[in-house]
Amino acid sequence: MIDFEPNDEMRKWAKEHFDGMGIGGIWSPEGAGLTYLKESKDSWKVTRKMNHPSVEENHMRFAALMMSVGINMIEGDAVEYEPPASPEEAYAQETSHKMEIARSWACSCGEYKLMDMDLVKAKPHFLATQEILLDDGETEEVEVWAYMLECMCGQFMNVDPDDYHLMAGDQMFMRYSNNKGLTMQAMTRRQMIDAAESERFGVLVGKTDPQTEEKIPPWMWGTYCMVIDKTEEE
Repeated sequence: MIDFEPNDEMRKWAKEHFDGMGIGGIWSPEGAGLTYLKESKDSWKVTRKMNHPSVEENHMRFAALMMSVGINMIEGDAVEYEPPASPEEAYAQETSHKMEIARSWACSCGEYKLMDMDLVKAKPHFLATQEILLDDGETEEVEVWAYMLECMCGQFMNVDPDDYHLMAGDQMFMRYSNNKGLTMQAMTRRQMIDAAESERFGVLVGKTDPQTEEKIPPWMWGTYCMVIDKTEEE
């Protein structure tokens, strides 16, 4: 048995984090080799576990943390898997696992999954500018963006861009629409070659839209885009 006693700060975080997740939600601490499923308001179960001594120690710590805030840990039916044998296998495991987690995300109403919502209608919007501290002690301003997603229950929620990318894929993520109803779709290298051959040129995108001067999400900066009129979209 490991010697681990959660402190007040850990318990406060755990209480807020676990209470804020809906039943059926999945928690997979990064790099821990573990996946947990919320079974009920006060019980979780371990569903996946990497077969490694350090992972078992991680699990014992997480179980102690959950117990410290009144959560019951259900053991016994976790799927065990071997550590990846190569970086490529590790990447494949991580990607598959992330998709498993994404499929569990749901609206706070508890009725609908985010993956089942109309992701095409979600558009990136600017929230705020935030100052962050760099490793060298200097500060830098970064833009905070989110995708507004509407649930079938009528609620709206802000979805982190990385989470949206995971659910929607590269094509929908690498686009934005301006106030004139034009969609800028980032081209692949193959598409840029085809555009050059056909002399149907696109638009080089910077930090602001070349037509309306509205803000553009940072992941689109420096991309070469084809322009799609709203009437041309599917």
